[in-house]
Amino acid sequence: MHSRELMEIKNEIAILPALREKADKLRDRIRDAERWVEKLMEKYKKESLDVEQLKNSSFSAFILKLVGKYEGRLEKEEQEEIAAKLEYDRACQTVEELKKELKETERRLVELKDLERAYDAEIKRREQMILGRMDTELYERYMKLEQEREHVQKQIFEINEAIRAANRAKNTAKSAMGHLDNAEGWATFDLLSRGGIISHLAKYEHIDRAEEDFNALYSQLRELKKELSDIEIYDAPGLSEIDTTTRMVDFWFDNIFTDIRVRNTIRNNIEELRSLYGKLDRIIADLETRKRECIKRAEEIENLQNEVIMSL
Repeated sequence: MHSRELMEIKNEIAILPALREKADKLRDRIRDAERWVEKLMEKYKKESLDVEQLKNSSFSAFILKLVGKYEGRLEKEEQEEIAAKLEYDRACQTVEELKKELKETERRLVELKDLERAYDAEIKRREQMILGRMDTELYERYMKLEQEREHVQKQIFEINEAIRAANRAKNTAKSAMGHLDNAEGWATFDLLSRGGIISHLAKYEHIDRAEEDFNALYSQLRELKKELSDIEIYDAPGLSEIDTTTRMVDFWFDNIFTDIRVRNTIRNNIEELRSLYGKLDRIIADLETRKRECIKRAEEIENLQNEVIMSL
């Protein structure tokens, strides 16, 4: 095996410890997330039951209507039910994102294990050559370079993980913008023409798809923040929640003012996503710069190690 080929394999398998650690942490996070999903399901069921009980309890409804508080109480209970459902959906999406990440991590681990076995056999042979020479100065020089190389390779791994997380969030943000652009078009048509149920359904089909992207994006931004903190970057972008009460208000109390509110909410979310998209672009550019610097240093170390190996 040539020295350069050996170094290429070494660079690839250097991420194995970090990758194994990541897989273990992902399994722990999945277990915690699944337990949280169960709790949120119970919360959602309770909120739904509260709404049904209020609707079906003739005596309670009679009293509340008598004092003029029935509509307000019902609206409050329904909003709490919607909030609980959104929280549950978001938690479910988090579990799915974590499982996807674990599956990809395990695939990468399997691919690297074969390379690790080939590398171990070759490095053992070369280590025996170094030990056989009893060249202390050569040995110390090689080990010092090796320690620095491992540190740089770990940095490259962490940067790559952050880039992957940022790109996932960026792609999801782009998808959400597309859905909201379509929803905004239908909202404008609804406002100008009073399009009725057809435009309502078209508008909210796109809003529902955008909301699915928002749920995924929420999880992906949390993952990105974690990956950035691993390389000491702590200023990660955030995203506020979509207005979950808009749909109910617009659908059941249809008038020009709520139509305007829906369109304005959609436009505000589009602008927020555009801002987020730009932030993610800048983060990725900064990460790519860091990665190039680390790769340059890794190449310098490789050349120095090759000199030591070739001196054998």
